[in-house]
This record gives sequence, structure tokens and C-alpha cells, in this order.
Amino acid sequence: MNTLMIPARDGAKLACHRYCPEEGSDTHARLLFLHGGSFNSRRYANIAKACVKKGFEVVLCDWRGHGDSEGTPGTCDYVGQLEDDISDTISWFEQKQPLPLILGGHSSGSVICLRYIEKYGQDKLAGCYFIAPAISNTLEPLRFDEPGSKKSFLMNYWRKKPGYHPAQESSLKHIPKMNNRKFLLALVLPFLRHRTVMSFPGSAKMAALEGRVLNYSFNLMASVSVPKYSIAFRQIKVPIAFICGEADEILNPSFLPMVAQWHLPPTLDKEVHMLPKLNHISVLSGAARVLPQWLVQRWVKSAGHQEHKEQLLEQAG
Repeated sequence: MNTLMIPARDGAKLACHRYCPEEGSDTHARLLFLHGGSFNSRRYANIAKACVKKGFEVVLCDWRGHGDSEGTPGTCDYVGQLEDDISDTISWFEQKQPLPLILGGHSSGSVICLRYIEKYGQDKLAGCYFIAPAISNTLEPLRFDEPGSKKSFLMNYWRKKPGYHPAQESSLKHIPKMNNRKFLLALVLPFLRHRTVMSFPGSAKMAALEGRVLNYSFNLMASVSVPKYSIAFRQIKVPIAFICGEADEILNPSFLPMVAQWHLPPTLDKEVHMLPKLNHISVLSGAARVLPQWLVQRWVKSAGHQEHKEQLLEQAG
């Protein structure tokens, strides 16, 4: 593994931890991987190593302000800066060493990838993958009801919520808390948008040891949100994989199958993997098994097919 410091358009250096197959072996494609909210790339080395064994280069990207990337922890300069950072990273690799590119991530990292697709399109992508995508700013994907969700439901749909399912105590350790008052103030007063509006559970001491960022500003929180997720997913035209644990604390187990059935074209190459007994974090161990298999089934075969085609063309010539 080697760490590259890639310049963003504003001059900030973004840390990209690059895992490559052994020298001399085939590299079928490159994966860009974005970590989940509050974390950094350290937690995802097992996924990178599993994919590298199958002949794929993996680049674990630290968001700005996270891990080894430059930037102010817990905020960004403007809403949408994170997908701009993805675009700058993709352009840098295109210039240095072009390879088929497969974009994805875990939790909020998946949401940033979806925002990138919505903003920049997918002309530069060969495929995409979403591991436990934390689409949590709308009501439909949520497994549990947050405090105040009855009022939100009434305001959105003009009727009472038919049921109420509060999160269990064991689930709350992974669910961030929103300060609605500070959020609304930041919404109407832009000069407050760098102040904290959302906090992740965890002790500050442990967060410092793990390199976690526990507090997010309005700008950063809005940069990992996709209010109109159905419109964003309907744009996707490349092979796509969803991976999620059946015990996920954030996502309703029925949400991703619903997205695949109703919001993706019926002819699209798509797969949904719901892994039993795994939650929002432990799903990473399952993803280290499932993701390499999904990659091999598509890009290793395609690479071999292309090589065979080139040999036939050489013989014909």
C-alpha cells in the first residue's frame, strides 16, 4: 500500500491509499472506495486486500478533513464539495494511469458516490457498488423512527404515520443525532453552516485514537444527503451491486430490493446482497467476501474476452 496526496481544485491535498496487485500480474480495473461517516480509510483495508487478490487495484479515499486528507475536520467549504473531490481524484488517475473505474463506498461514502453520479454522470465509470448506503434524510429507507418522525411524516404526506418503530438501545450506538434547532438556524442563516448540527455517538478519547470525526456541520451533513434518491438511482446505466446486512440499524431491509425493482431499469446488470445477521458495521466483513466475487464475475471475464478478441484480430491481420 502506498499513500498518494492528490490535489483538489482548491489546492487541498486528498489522501488516497492505493493497493495494487503484484507487479507483473494483470490489473482488471480500479476501485475507488469512500469510507463511511465519521470514519476514515483505516477500517477498510480488509476489503481492499480481498479485491487486490483477485486482480483489482483499490484506492481508499479519505474525505477532506478526515484521515490523512487536508481540510477542516467536520465541515467543508460548500455543499457538494465532496463529489467535486471525487471528480478531481478520478481526473488525476485518468491522466496518470487509466483503468476501467468502479466507484463505490460504505454508508455515507456510498451517498457521496451517488451524488457524484447525479452531478457528473457516469461516462467515466465501468460500474458502481453501494455497501449499506446511509440514505437517512428521507423517511422511506429508515429501519427505525427517529424522535419527531411522526410530525415529519404528517408534514410530508398530510396524514398520520400508521406505525411507530423507535430504535432499540443496542442500535443507537451507530445512529448519529441531529440538533434540529441548530440545523434550522443554519438553513436560514448561511454564516452558521460551519457549526455542528449533527453528532455521532462515541467518546472523544476513543475518537482521537481511531482518527474519527464525531461532529458534522450543516455543510458536511448536507453533502452526504440525497433527498431525491429515486431520481439519482434512475440515472444509473452501469453494472451495480448493493450489499447490506439484514440487521442494519439504519436501512430497512426491504429498501434496497425496492430500489432495484422500481428505480433501476429492468435490463440493467444489478444485484442485491442481503447478508444475514450482519449490521451496519459488521457488513464490512461480508462485503470483503461478496464484492470480490461480484467484480470477478464481470471484469475478469470481460478482460479475458477482450484479450481473446485482440488475439483474433491480430491473427486476422
